Amino acid sequence: MSKKEDHQTKLYHLPIRSVYEELLWANRTILAASSAAIVGVISGYPFDSIKTRLQTQPYDSISACIKQTYKEEGIRGFFRGVLPPLITVSIIKSISFSVYEETKCFCKKVYPEYYNLNTILSTMALSTTAGAVSGAFIATLSCPFELVKIQKQLEYILQTSSISTGVTVMRSDLKPTINRTVGVGIPVSPTAKPPLPDTHLNKKQNYTSTSSWYSAREIMKKKGFFGLYSGFNLHLVRDTIGTGVYFGGYETIKYILSGQNKTAGPATQFISGGLCGLMCWVVVFPLDLVKSMIQKEIGAPNPKYKNTKECINDIYQNGGLRGFYRGIAVTLIRAFPIHSLNFLMYEQTLLLIRHLSHHPITTK
Repeated sequence: MSKKEDHQTKLYHLPIRSVYEELLWANRTILAASSAAIVGVISGYPFDSIKTRLQTQPYDSISACIKQTYKEEGIRGFFRGVLPPLITVSIIKSISFSVYEETKCFCKKVYPEYYNLNTILSTMALSTTAGAVSGAFIATLSCPFELVKIQKQLEYILQTSSISTGVTVMRSDLKPTINRTVGVGIPVSPTAKPPLPDTHLNKKQNYTSTSSWYSAREIMKKKGFFGLYSGFNLHLVRDTIGTGVYFGGYETIKYILSGQNKTAGPATQFISGGLCGLMCWVVVFPLDLVKSMIQKEIGAPNPKYKNTKECINDIYQNGGLRGFYRGIAVTLIRAFPIHSLNFLMYEQTLLLIRHLSHHPITTK
């Protein structure tokens, strides 16, 4: 075989490996954020469900809420409506982190004298600004999903209470009324208390589980498309402030713990993520409470609150300033481990992608 023929029969392999590596690197933020979102939703959803119930229903304590939820709905009650958030949170968090990273790059490029300095103040300003922009952008996408999520979390309660049925629900702890006369009024002594209706059974029979899409359609049927954006103003303010505090707190704490020009390790990422989660919720919890109270009644024929001001006044009159933090205990218990895992998963996935795509590891 001649050299010319040998040259023609050679197989030229496509650079599949390099294409794969570049695809990994180009989509690193999306992959890392999605991984963090899936872990966060699965591990944190039961806590979030309990938080919503505590905010919107009169339970005596966290344990009472957990016991009653488990008694009436089983394990499923803690994960009611989890599938849509599992999908949507992954998408939204990917967009959130992407907007955050792009905003940081933009700020560094346009305002290098303020944002491109390796100081704690510059780091705090950059991450807080980028976080706030990300939060405001994401609020427009996430509001309908969060509204439907709240409706699903409270679905059992709303269907079996006077909020949706207009009928007072009978509770088994009420004292029975005994008729002490019979016939034409001859007094008798009852030998036993008359049986009370099995409220738990009645609730089960009256309750019909629905899909998240069904809940969304019902809201649009009653309120139109923009009904899905009920409480949007509060949602926008909450996410803008909260996401700014969230990312700003994380980068600042990480900077303090790791020091200047040093790469943060897993322990630093874990602690920073947990602390920023606590900070975020302490700041935005009152907004989240008011938003949940208003969004809870989106399907009610006669909503309790006509506007945000009425809701705020009612919470303050009944509980004072402490009333705005009703249900925060379970949120803070959830916040540290969930947000620790969130940032640890995000950072470590980025590190893995950097390794797999053969990009050099840079310092802080």
